[in-house]
Amino acid sequence: MTKNILYSVVGIVLGFFVGFFIANAGGRPRLAPAAGNATASAQAQANGQLPPGHPNVNEGGAGANPAATSAQAQAAMDEADRNPQDFTAQIRAAAIFYQLESLDKAELYLKRSLAIRPDDPDALTGMAHTKYDIGDFPGAASYYEKVLAQRPSDADLRTDLGSTYSRRTPPDYERAIAEFRKALAVDPAHEQALVRLADAALHKGDKATASEAIDKLAAVNPSNASLASLRSNLNGQ
Repeated sequence: MTKNILYSVVGIVLGFFVGFFIANAGGRPRLAPAAGNATASAQAQANGQLPPGHPNVNEGGAGANPAATSAQAQAAMDEADRNPQDFTAQIRAAAIFYQLESLDKAELYLKRSLAIRPDDPDALTGMAHTKYDIGDFPGAASYYEKVLAQRPSDADLRTDLGSTYSRRTPPDYERAIAEFRKALAVDPAHEQALVRLADAALHKGDKATASEAIDKLAAVNPSNASLASLRSNLNGQ
C-alpha cells in the first residue's frame, strides 16, 4: 500500500495513515485499563454504562494486544464509548488502535464514525486501509471507491484501489492495471503506481506494458528498490 498519508480531525493530526504497513510488534499484552482509569472503567462496565460493542478491556490474555501498553488508547476508548455520537472521539479511538495494529478495534470505531458521518472522507479512507490490512480486499475496494468519488485526483488512493484488484482471489490484473494507469494520469512520476503496474503486467504476461513501466520507473528513480526484481522477472519471462 502507499504510505505517508496524513489526516486530521478537528485540527488534531493523528497520523492515522502514516506507515500503512506497521511493523509487527511481536507480543500483544492484554488490554488493561490505564492507571487512574481502572476503577472507573470496571465500574462502568459492571453497571452497563458502556454501549454495546465496547471492547472488553481484559480480553485476549498475555500477548494479545499492544494497546495494553498505551494509556492513550485506554483513554480514547473510554471517551469514545461514553460519547457514542461524538464523531471526533470515535475516529480518534480508531486512529490510535490502528497505529497499535489492533485492527478489530480500529474497524469497530470506524464503523461508529461512519454511522455518524457516512460520507466523511477520512473515515472512509481509514476503513479502506483497515479492510486492506485485514485482507478483505473487496471490502477495501468498496471504501476506496467511495472516497475516490470525492477525491478522484488522489493518486495514492487510486494506487491502493488498484492493489486491491491485484491481491484478491483470483486476482483481477486487468482492473488493477486500469487503476494504476488512472493514478499515473494524475501523477506520471508516482513510483508505487509504476511498480505495481509493472508487477501486475508481468503477472498478466504483458511484457510490453511491464517494460514500459519499468523504464519509466528507472527514469523517475534509478535507485528504486523494486527495479532489480522487476527487471529480473521481465527478463525471465
